Amino acid sequence: MDNTIQINRDVNIIAYYFRGKDKPNCFPKRMDIDGRQITFTETGLQHPTQKGKRMVHVFDMTDGKADYRLEFDAEVLSWKLVAISDSDHAAVY
Repeated sequence: MDNTIQINRDVNIIAYYFRGKDKPNCFPKRMDIDGRQITFTETGLQHPTQKGKRMVHVFDMTDGKADYRLEFDAEVLSWKLVAISDSDHAAVY
C-alpha cells in the first residue's frame, strides 16, 4: 500500500456472511464512515491473525480509487479501518 495513512478507527461495515465447507466466512461489502458510503469492488489479501487472545481477520479492499486495510475482531464482532492508501482520499481523514 503506497502513500499509506494510518487511521485506526472503528467503522460500520456491511458484510456478506456465509457458511463455507469448514467454517463461516465474511467479506466486507460497504463501509460507512463520516456520513459517506464506500463500496468495495475487489477483495485483496485476507488472513487471520492473533492479537493477544483474540482472533482478528485482516482484509485488504479497494473501491477502485483507494486501498483500505480493515480488521474484523471475531470476538467482539467489530470492524476497524486500519489504513487507507491513496493521497487524494487519505487527505479527507
